[in-house]
Amino acid sequence: MRIATDIDGLERVAPRDISITAFPAEKFAARWKRNLHLLKAAFAADYLIIHFSLIEVLFFATLLFIVPFHRCRLVTLDFFVIAPPAWLRPIVRWSLSRIDKMLVYFRDSSAFEELYGLPKGKFHYVPFKVNKFEKVLNTEVFDGEYIVVAGRSRRDFRTLFAAVQELPYPVKVLTAREQDINPHGSSLAGIACPPNVEILYNDSDVDFFLKLMSGARLVVLPLLRGAGIQAGIAVYLVAMALHKCVIISEAPGVSDVLLDGQAHIVPAGDPPALRDAIQQLWQDVRLRQQYAHAGYHYAIALGGDDELRRSILHSVDCFTDMHVEHHDSLASAARS
Repeated sequence: MRIATDIDGLERVAPRDISITAFPAEKFAARWKRNLHLLKAAFAADYLIIHFSLIEVLFFATLLFIVPFHRCRLVTLDFFVIAPPAWLRPIVRWSLSRIDKMLVYFRDSSAFEELYGLPKGKFHYVPFKVNKFEKVLNTEVFDGEYIVVAGRSRRDFRTLFAAVQELPYPVKVLTAREQDINPHGSSLAGIACPPNVEILYNDSDVDFFLKLMSGARLVVLPLLRGAGIQAGIAVYLVAMALHKCVIISEAPGVSDVLLDGQAHIVPAGDPPALRDAIQQLWQDVRLRQQYAHAGYHYAIALGGDDELRRSILHSVDCFTDMHVEHHDSLASAARS
């Protein structure tokens, strides 16, 4: 079995009978050069596995389609497509239809099946991982006197501010500047910030992020209603691995993945529901610890980067029976 990929480190977990040719962005920064290397490797491979990008999907789908005499099948990891304009939709649909398997971090793909005319079997759920897993495990945690809101993708700051403006609890929002969050569907522009909210703009500082998160009493992730794609997964998994109680809005990758009790899930875009959840869990130590305990065991079972890599390879049927058993036991542990 031969695989060409832009995912770093797959060769670290691949069995000996699988050949991995990798051109990750971490080592091949020039996009066009990386894609040309990948294309050349793909023509000699069984699978081309790439991080999802609509431009890359169109590029590789087209060339793999028009160039004959190869056996390579296209597999993508992750999925981010904001509804395209009507004139572009046929091209997007065709490109997505050329993907053999779409490895995604959510279970409910029905909205995308309907929007793009894709069969359910094209989507394959893979559990995400805890970023900086070892570093997170070695971070000292305590129950502080503030709430943390972190991230930049599809965050609903308007609902958050409406929910907390009358609460007596300090809230620290860790995000990025407007020009950096806007492409990710978030905005702070024109929203009045309550006096109990402090906005910090250095979310790319991993050490600061972990230090802030480690002392939070609650982690709150307000996500936009109807955003249509997943958001907040990486942040809620780190928070859970730090043994924090998470309050998060309904969204793909949240309400279709997490079991009851692993996080407190509230309706998106509902300030009273968010306010009530914050107030209840701030005051109820026992309930807060129950959520934190369940979330911790879920996140820790998912592991770090290598566990995700193994899940990727398993999903393209590359693993031996031993690896299949490993993946099944991992999924079982994560869902228990």
